This record gives sequence, structure tokens and C-alpha cells, in this order.
Amino acid sequence: MRKRISVEEFGEQFSTVKQSSWRWECQGDYPIDHESMKKWLAKEPISQEEYKEDSEWLLYIQGLNEAGIPFERARMVTEPLTDYLAWMLAVTNSNIDAGEDIRWCKESSIRDLGMPDYDFYIFDDNRVVIFHHDENKIFTHAELVDDEASVAAHRALREKVWPHAVPHREFLFETIKNGVYH
Repeated sequence: MRKRISVEEFGEQFSTVKQSSWRWECQGDYPIDHESMKKWLAKEPISQEEYKEDSEWLLYIQGLNEAGIPFERARMVTEPLTDYLAWMLAVTNSNIDAGEDIRWCKESSIRDLGMPDYDFYIFDDNRVVIFHHDENKIFTHAELVDDEASVAAHRALREKVWPHAVPHREFLFETIKNGVYH
């Protein structure tokens, strides 16, 4: 089945996870208006209070981690690095500390692997939520897919890219060492 779902229906997917969650992110830039990103780009200090909107997510990840349910994420890194991705590199440690396994893949490697140009989640290995964006990278809608062939195809994509994905702290170290970091 393929079904367009609302933001609320997408959010409900997180509360039903029993075994695992995995996400592919490949837009490179998302049109967000996040105050901490603006401050970070301006090299201004960012207080923990400004990350408050992320605290619910971090608590969710901690709960999964405590229950032994992995949450993994592979992010494509554009070449050159966008401001958004540089900011994400800077703020991802709190996700890692909460128990999320976030890894990074260079765009050139990913394209060679034939990864799709859309974001998606795999929940419990039995359903996929595909994100749809317009030409300006603005999210338009999500689509729930649970037919076995489509889910198997997305699991195969995960298995293809995951060995090429570099764990966050290792990737961050290499990025800083090579002078690419903001």
C-alpha cells in the first residue's frame, strides 16, 4: 500500500516503533528558520535553552536507547558543505549522546551507489515513510509505504549505504582536520 499521510500520521509512526528506526537524509539543505543556526553562522554563542525545541526529540531517542531500540541515521554531505550541514555537524553531538547513531556519507560516494534523491524512514523494517519536497526543497507531504517489495527495496538501499557511512564523531574530526568545518 502507498498512502499519502498527514504530519500527524507521520508523527504517529514514532510511537509505534518496536524494533528499529532508520533514516536517510540527502537534501543537503533544508529551508529552516532556526535561531540557533542563525547565531551559529554569525559565530554568536548559543545557550542550551535555545536547543529546547530539540529536547523532546532527545528524550525520545533516550527512551528508545534505554529500551534497546536502535535509531540510526545516514546523512549525505554535499561537496562543498552547505551552511545547513556545517551547522548540523556542529549540533549533532547531543543526538549522539542521547543514543542516536548518526553517520555521514560524501555526496560523490552516494551518487556512485545509486542512492535516491529523496529522504525516507524505515520503521521496524516493515514500513517506509518517504518525504516529498518541491524544487525549493520545501517539504510538501509524506507517503507511507508498506508493501513488501517497496520495503525490501528500501532495506536494500540501507544495506548498500550503511557500510559507507562514517560515524559522526569520526567524520567531524576528519572534517575539522581537513579544514572544511565552519
